Parts: sequence; C-alpha cells; structure tokens
Amino acid sequence: MNKLASKKILAVTIVAMMIILFVYLDQNFRDKVLPSNVVSRNDPFVKEYSLPPGSAPNGLVVDKSGLVWVTSKNATLYSVDPRSGQVNRYEIKSGTASYENPGTTSAMVWAIVQGGDGKIWFSPLGTKTIWRFDPSRDIFDSYLSETGAPFQMKDAMDGKIWFTTLRGDTVGVIEKSQNDTYSVSTFDTLPHANPAGIFLQNDSVWVANVGSQNIFQYKIDQSNYTTKDISVIREIPPDNNTLFSSPTDLFVDKNILWLTEHGTSFLTSYDLDSGKITRYPTSQNTFGTTTLPFWIRGIYDPKILWFNEHQGNKIGRFDVYNKTLTEYSIPSLPKDGYLTYPLNISQDPMDEKILWFSEWNTDKIGVINGHVTIPFTINLNTTEMTLRYHDANVVDLKITGDTHSSDRIFLNASSSITPTAELGNLTVGFSSNVVTLPHDNIIHLSIRNDGVAPGNYTVGISASDGLVTTTKFFGLSIPLT
Repeated sequence: MNKLASKKILAVTIVAMMIILFVYLDQNFRDKVLPSNVVSRNDPFVKEYSLPPGSAPNGLVVDKSGLVWVTSKNATLYSVDPRSGQVNRYEIKSGTASYENPGTTSAMVWAIVQGGDGKIWFSPLGTKTIWRFDPSRDIFDSYLSETGAPFQMKDAMDGKIWFTTLRGDTVGVIEKSQNDTYSVSTFDTLPHANPAGIFLQNDSVWVANVGSQNIFQYKIDQSNYTTKDISVIREIPPDNNTLFSSPTDLFVDKNILWLTEHGTSFLTSYDLDSGKITRYPTSQNTFGTTTLPFWIRGIYDPKILWFNEHQGNKIGRFDVYNKTLTEYSIPSLPKDGYLTYPLNISQDPMDEKILWFSEWNTDKIGVINGHVTIPFTINLNTTEMTLRYHDANVVDLKITGDTHSSDRIFLNASSSITPTAELGNLTVGFSSNVVTLPHDNIIHLSIRNDGVAPGNYTVGISASDGLVTTTKFFGLSIPLT
C-alpha cells in the first residue's frame, strides 16, 4: 500500500469516527441545581457532575468568570457555576437560521471558545453555521461558514477568532467589522489535509493536519487589521515523508513544538531548531488499548500541558520542566462499556492547574484539581541508556510516600518503540511490580534488548494507586551494531 493511499485511509477513518459520534437519542432537561456525582471511591483529584441523560456533552469552555459552558447534542447550551452547582439551560435558536440540518436528530459541537468581548462562539459539526451567544442578553445569532463548521477554535489577542474545518480543508477567521457585525473568511489548505488543531503565535497560525500527517505554520497577511490571506512559511516535515501519526493538536513553547499523535499513545515534542523528536508514551492501561491523545491545553510560558486520552480512561498532565507525566483516572464508566470518552478539555484561564473535561458517553463533566499533592513519588537512577542486541541492564527505582486511600502501588512500563506504547522486543521485568507503602526498598528493573530496531526511544516507568498514575522517563538508544 503506497503512502498516499495510507494517508487517505487514515483521513477517512478519522472523519468516519466523527460521524459515528453523532448518534444519540434526544432528551429534554429543565433548569435545576447540578448534583455532584457520587462515586464509589474517595477521589481527592477529580470531581464529576451529572448532566441530563442522553445529553452527550462534548465541547466545553471555562470563561473568565469561572463559569463552565457546555454544549450537548440536543440543541442546548448549558452554563455551570462550579461554586454553587447551579446549571442554566439555553435552547439554541434564532430567527434566521436552523441549528440542525434537516433530517438529522442531533448535532455535535467540537469547537467552542469565549471571545475577548465575553461572547461564546461554537459550531455544530455537519452544518455550515457558526453560532454566537451573548450571556448578557441571553441571545443567539449565527453566521455562515461556506466551507463547514469549525473543528477547533482559538481566540486571538486582537479579538479575531481563528478556526479549522476538518472536512472543509480550510483555515478560517471571524472578524468584527466597523459597523459591529461579523464576517467569516476561509482560506484553503492542501486537499485532504483535514486540519484539526490550531495554535496562534504573534502574526502566524500553526495547524496540525490529520490527513496529510504534517504541521503547517502560516503567516497572516493583513491590511487595515483585516485578514487578506494566509501563506505557508514552514512545513514539518519539510518533505513528503511521513513523520507523525495523525497529528491532531499542537502547542508551541519557545523552540519546542508539542503535539498529540492521535494514532498512537504518545505526547510528542519536536525541536524546531534541531528537528529532534521525543515521544513520551502514556502508561499502559488494563484493557490494552491505544490511548489516543487528542487535544492539548496550556497557557503562555506553561509549566504544564494537559491532554485528553480518548481511549485511556485518563486525563494527562505533563510537566514540561521535569518531564514527568501525571495521569488522572476518570471515575465513571458508561453503563454499556468499559471506556469513557473524554472528548474535550478546557483549562481554567485563571489557574493552569485546574482542568475541566467532558464525558461524552456518561453524560457528565468533570474537573481535575492539579493542586492536590500526589501522595507518592517515583525516582529512577538513570536518564539515558544504550543497549546493543541481546544486551541487558538494570534500572533502580524507588517509590516513596505515605499510606493513604490505597497503600498499594502498582508498577508498569511503556515505551515509544511501538505506537501502542507497548514494549515490542524490549523485555522488561520488575523485581516486584506491587509496592506497599510506606516503602524504602529499591525496586530493580531488568531490561533486555531482544531485537528492538535501531533508533532512539523513550521508556516510561509508571506507578499507580488506581486514582492517579505518575510516569518518569529515560532515553533508550539502540545502535546499529
């Protein structure tokens, strides 16, 4: 199978997944106090709130006042006040446009953002309308997007709102005119690029293309504060080689491009100066699935980056300074399955350690308090290792912490050797993979190369109590000879 055919299959797979997620039955819900979900465990990190049955929440955003705005598939926008638990319901309608396409039973919102003026912007996938809600007047209005609904939206410092259209192969911008109206402009990307994630930096727009498997940086060409065009000034990789696997979202921090590779279990960094790639695998999960990292969230000059795992039952928090991954388990599971789908995330704009997420197939939203101290730590005695064929080595690791809700800590290993974060031909064994706290003894980790292909990889060693997982990494070099 040639590369072009492979790319087309991946693009079709992603789009097909989006279409499948539209299917849910409609339910009605009236204003009431949103009850906190009662879970069967004492979780100091994650709090969940129940939404109406069948709401299938997806897009959500935390506004500057702390309210959480949540979209559902039943043509309803909700606002949630975390301080009081109060939820308000707003039926999405206007006198000029239909919210849903004729013949459809629901519309899923992926993109939602708060503009600089406090208005809430969102768009139902499968339509050609972008909606705006004015919270001060409880009024909706809508605008035409010729190339389709946004898949992700970001607000710029100058008041513009930029977006991607996954199916339309365009990058777009919403701009306010002098007469207080808005115009929507779109600009073509490559055919079958399937642009997804978007990141704004000064006078440029970075875009992650799922279909064409690459990253574009566009220069914004403006005249009198109006966008005239965009032009490609950087393409990663700089040729037609395949370097990434379904890059879905991205974040640029100084000279490092961070991205999620949705076809894998990796959070990936790319050095814009040297071209060096480092892939950080998520921890292994008990049901053996690829975790599929999706969106990335972070503030300017971030200390941490958040990402959601579509098939990991976890939300990830990555410390960009000490390269430590913390994963928070989602308490709830759907009634008819074992995987909860956290399709969207939103960072609190006032606090980078607070993250909200939607649970599409449990009809809940949740919030993670990243200020809560992890009650145990894991430390490794190495950061780099070289293994030739049939070579073996030992890593010493130490788990420290006090007894808490669970005094048993479980250990596992993951790697960037395979896209699923499994170990492939790397044989790893713990002297004990269960630790009882408090624990002062050293755990020995034996590691052997039984035929790993030459290259540079990352190995993650994880410790988990079931509620939270901490992973430390070391680099693994496999030489040619």
